[in-house]
Amino acid sequence: MKKPLSHTHVWKIVGLDCPTCAKELETEIRARTGVAEAELDFMGGTVRVSCTLETGCEAIIDGLADEHGVTFQPVMPAGSASQAGSPAPSTAPAPFEAAVMIVSGLLIGLAWLTGTIPPLAAALIVAGWPVSGKALAELRRRTLGMNTLMLTAAIGAAALGEWQEGAMVLFLYAIAKWLERMSSEKARASIEALRRNLPSLAHLVDEAGHEHPTPVSQIQVGSKIRIRPGETVPMDGMVVEGSSGVDESSMTGESTPVAKRSGSELLAGTQNLDGTLVMVVTAPAAESRFSRIMLSVQKAQAQKTAFQSGMDRFAAIYTPAVVVIALAVAAIPALTGIWTVSASVYAALVLLVIACPCSLVLASPVTLVSAMAAAARSGILVRSGSVLEDTAGIATVAFDKTGTITVGEPAILELIPVGGLNATELLRITAALEAGSEHPLAPAFRKRAHEAGIALPRVEGFRAVPGHGVLGCIGTTIYRFGEAAWALEHCPDALENLPEISAACVTSSFLSDGARLLGIVTLGDAIRPEAKEAIAHSRQNGIIRTFLLSGDRSETARAYAQAVGIDEAEGRLTPEAKCRRIEELTRAHGPVMMVGDGVNDTPALATAAVGVAMGTRGSDAALETAGAVLLHDDLRRLPQLVWIARRSDTIVRQNVAVSIGLKLAVFALSLAGWATLWMAVLADTGASVIVVMNGLRALRAPAAGVPVR
Repeated sequence: MKKPLSHTHVWKIVGLDCPTCAKELETEIRARTGVAEAELDFMGGTVRVSCTLETGCEAIIDGLADEHGVTFQPVMPAGSASQAGSPAPSTAPAPFEAAVMIVSGLLIGLAWLTGTIPPLAAALIVAGWPVSGKALAELRRRTLGMNTLMLTAAIGAAALGEWQEGAMVLFLYAIAKWLERMSSEKARASIEALRRNLPSLAHLVDEAGHEHPTPVSQIQVGSKIRIRPGETVPMDGMVVEGSSGVDESSMTGESTPVAKRSGSELLAGTQNLDGTLVMVVTAPAAESRFSRIMLSVQKAQAQKTAFQSGMDRFAAIYTPAVVVIALAVAAIPALTGIWTVSASVYAALVLLVIACPCSLVLASPVTLVSAMAAAARSGILVRSGSVLEDTAGIATVAFDKTGTITVGEPAILELIPVGGLNATELLRITAALEAGSEHPLAPAFRKRAHEAGIALPRVEGFRAVPGHGVLGCIGTTIYRFGEAAWALEHCPDALENLPEISAACVTSSFLSDGARLLGIVTLGDAIRPEAKEAIAHSRQNGIIRTFLLSGDRSETARAYAQAVGIDEAEGRLTPEAKCRRIEELTRAHGPVMMVGDGVNDTPALATAAVGVAMGTRGSDAALETAGAVLLHDDLRRLPQLVWIARRSDTIVRQNVAVSIGLKLAVFALSLAGWATLWMAVLADTGASVIVVMNGLRALRAPAAGVPVR
């Protein structure tokens, strides 16, 4: 039997302010006829529904908007003009909500001035009207939601003659729910700001040089786009015309503008500052780095970490447990004569108000999503909130060498003049000899000479000797440059008294004129200029132990480790051996972070508690395996990642402490008979507001290159 075909609907949900209510809404959507699966992302404010083709949009959400007090807005395809131009959801209260707060507040004020009950009764009815509809809906679903608990507490207070407290409970609840909704929408708007940074239209340039405004989603790889001053780069590409400064802070965290000219890379989401650029598109809109960041944030919003799942399980038993305790408080003290019936019932009503676990459920997701947005703005792609949770507990980091600690390209490490030459003359002669060579190391000489502004002399009689080196005549002198035994074949004394050479070099080449040694050039993989600084800053942010795991010679690995300040180094490691070493380090020191870039690093990246890949030079396998990616290949982002993770962990702990602390305080005061209903309202919904606003602090990203702590 064939499975029924299905399609997907996605809606933006405006007015979603309670994670417990969101869970109930998701459950109700999933129970609708024809719905195969429903996934509601509270932090993102969206719901994705897979259903059979026979099920229409209206049938899925019919009646849910009014019942749950939310608005459903269809989500347009990514990159469409409609999506980019749509306004952000308003955080202002709806007119009806505003009227409820104003009228009930005025009635309570009138009762306070006149000292009479009728205005309080009217206030209770006005403030309770929107709550009662939601409470009845909760009862129909056989759930004990916050609206039911709050309405029960208000009616109970009125029945005990506490009309003022009953009216104040619903009045404060209306204000608190609006504040909670406003803070939740602020969190979503902060994340949405990243998404709205990308333009939906671009200036497509045809073969005749004419411009055509074209939706970004329709532009193909290889097309040309013109970007004027002040405009945002719409897609990834390479500059082919013009020059300008580009603000890349939104993507890489780089605070100063980066000069761009022909051949320079441009990233979607960055801003062109002062010149006009024409670029060739190198990746579809959906595959740009910006899109990968947004996809990562979206996935992280929907995924639950181990901590979040634990909070959800706790919330599932918390409300029923508090309700049972409230019933016991209402009955036992009254039956035993400890309290009067009214005092017992009042204490029980206070407990009902704090029975909603919303603030606990919100403790983690707001913070983690905000922290991921901060990481994205710093040029760090974090794939899930779990990666941040794991990174917060990391104290040991293992590094690959080639392409991670080093640039990954051969370079001249040291020029050692011996026979009366200076370093400049040694470079001039050797670069001239290598100019005609096809050896893989030859470009390193040409590049170094070009950077130094050295004019190369003419070489006569050039010849490459495979396996040995090159020789040629400059002026009247015939030079040999290459392997020691061959280059010094006619000067054996020099071969026996060679100067000491650094173990960090991959290879060394010797220059002679046939009679004497003139100099030595060592070559290897140049160390990233920021590597030493990054490792020092990592130590300042809680990284205690560092290791270098390399496939190179052990001597070379140790020399590179010493140069950048890494504690220990091991060489001659195969990919399987790196993987085993990560397991050994984990058993000895706890969770380990692995930083690498190549296919050979993939097993170690997968084995480590946290795998971090280099984004520009990293292999596809490494990028797919890693939990975090340094998009700009800048190791200074690594201590920033650790700092962001540790700060988000601290904020989550603060949120849990505030949520549980306020509830426990009211719980204890209630059992002592000292708590009031308005205190319970402030402790419950007020805690949710505090948790959301505190979580938004994680949006602040550290500055690049600064030793964050």
